[in-house]
Amino acid sequence: MTDQLSHYTPTDEQLVAFLDDEVDAEERNRIEAALAHDEAVAERLEWLMRSELPFQETYDELLEQAPRARLTAMLATLPAHQAAAPMSRRGFLAVAASFMLAGIAADRLFQAWRTPAPPSDSNWRGLVADYMALYTAQTLENLPGDEAAHRAQLQGVKQRLGLTLEPVQVQLPVVQLKRAQMLEYEQTPIAQINYLDPRHGPLALCITRSQTGARAVAQEVRHGMNVVFWSGPTYAYMLIGHNPVAELNNMADLLRQRFAS
Repeated sequence: MTDQLSHYTPTDEQLVAFLDDEVDAEERNRIEAALAHDEAVAERLEWLMRSELPFQETYDELLEQAPRARLTAMLATLPAHQAAAPMSRRGFLAVAASFMLAGIAADRLFQAWRTPAPPSDSNWRGLVADYMALYTAQTLENLPGDEAAHRAQLQGVKQRLGLTLEPVQVQLPVVQLKRAQMLEYEQTPIAQINYLDPRHGPLALCITRSQTGARAVAQEVRHGMNVVFWSGPTYAYMLIGHNPVAELNNMADLLRQRFAS
């Protein structure tokens, strides 16, 4: 049983359900064990907590075990204008408690909250790359792949970004479309469309509002992954994965033909 728990890797959906207190006792034990033994899982949880997604304020059981006095004292040192930010006192304690269970120093998380980097037209790609670096094939392989689910997920992209997309527009050769979801960082919505490549693993097309207008296709490398990015008059796009740059460029050319803005 212990060996099974040590090899368990929860998906993003399961972590969200964990944060929203929508998992049963057995699943909660499995996720808590993963947090305690797998730093990558704990870092994914940190990113999700920092993304301002509509999570309920939970972790009641962890809060009871957390060293409240020390964490409250740390929180009290925040400047007044930062203490009034959307991250609540309860939310801070909850995230810090989870990192203590994972054996990660709470002051590391504290420093990250003290110095947030507002996403710009360039560093939003860095935020996405930080998140993608935690993905494995197991993160995506068991997600439902039917067109009805993808169509419903793309409706969320339309609601948040005002960009209408059909499943056929985001389909790519060889790779399998797995999920479309909305992320948010510092009140900036980012659409993430995930794929699973049978050879190269996780791949993502990410979209946010452009701050600079139209720009030609360019390339960079982040966390050992290749990134191809470009902008239209309204939206900025990036493809990120372990695929060769030539493959990503071909995908980018195909997507640019399909997207009007």
